Amino acid sequence: MRIMYLDCFSGISGDMFLGASIDAGLDPEELIQLPAKLNLPQVKIEISKKVKTGLSATKVDVIYPKEHAHRHLSDIEKIIDAGDISDSIKVLAKKIFTRLAEAEAEMHGISVEKVHFHEVGALDAIIDITGAALAYVTLKIDKVFNSPISVGGGMVKMAHGLYPVPAPATAYLLSNFEIKHGPVDKELVTPTGAAILSVFTENSEEETPNYKIESVGYGAGTLDFETVPNALRLTLGTIQESYDFDKTVQIDFNVDDMNPQLFPYLIEKVMDAGAVDAYVTPIVMKKGRPGHLFTIVCNETDEQKILNIIFSESTTIGVRKTKAARTKLKRKSYKVDTSYGKVQVKEIILPDGKNRIFPEYEECKRIAKETKKPLKEIQQKLFCELSVDIKF
Repeated sequence: MRIMYLDCFSGISGDMFLGASIDAGLDPEELIQLPAKLNLPQVKIEISKKVKTGLSATKVDVIYPKEHAHRHLSDIEKIIDAGDISDSIKVLAKKIFTRLAEAEAEMHGISVEKVHFHEVGALDAIIDITGAALAYVTLKIDKVFNSPISVGGGMVKMAHGLYPVPAPATAYLLSNFEIKHGPVDKELVTPTGAAILSVFTENSEEETPNYKIESVGYGAGTLDFETVPNALRLTLGTIQESYDFDKTVQIDFNVDDMNPQLFPYLIEKVMDAGAVDAYVTPIVMKKGRPGHLFTIVCNETDEQKILNIIFSESTTIGVRKTKAARTKLKRKSYKVDTSYGKVQVKEIILPDGKNRIFPEYEECKRIAKETKKPLKEIQQKLFCELSVDIKF
């Protein structure tokens, strides 16, 4: 799997992303030819090297004549749709612009269709966003991850007046991202940069996995600071395909006044509701009272459903919640022919490419009941048939 990691120690903007992409390996001709492919011959791309606080970085400048047009989303989509670029680039670019329109609509209290772009509707924004989509597709990126985002500080002047950093649309687009103010009192994240980031990372909910670096690029911003480079670092890398990743919620609660006969029922209920794991641990609570710690792990989408069951079926009056990223071996489930007929098995793919195949426990239990043979004997025979080396 090929990943992109964006180190936003000095924010992110559209031109910084393009410069970092070229610095990391994107063919600059791909970007230079983009205006012509979008039927925008009045736009030119200039690519140069800049030194930002001692750091060499690639600077991308979009040169275009001044204009007074305020484009709506539909106008921008027509330009993109008419371009001589792949459908995947078009879809991604329009998605980023739609995200921008949603942010502007939210800020001004109007519908997306009525939004007319000021700062982000200029020709350079069209190149920045379509160029970012082109980089993503051309570099064959599967997932994008990011560091905490430095947003800067102070005030920024916009079409309607002065606003605190991050600007309203930018703040909306950075919802659910981890941000930090500073390291300078300047706007470090533009709405265009925030929109690109929000779309590219929306399918990367887990924490950044370990990866092997392929290349590193730096994209230069326009400003110059004394203490920190105004640049975006972009790293391309690969991670092992043998792992799957997801994000879960771990719910914990203690009880010392609940009938233990109810424990199995509660576990069964939450598992049926979608929990990926549930277990109980004996503990000693405050004042030396014996009690039990319930731990339930579920996907974020099932969290509310699981909580409803917990508060209905247990005696707890509160829970603790922790978000946790999971790294899992790849697996698949299917049926195989055995001496007991078709049996559901689980296949686990190991990091070295080898596999392990296990008969599902419920299948073994079913066969033991049907044949009236010991469960241990059924498991051992199936493991042997599946060529799994296991000791009982």
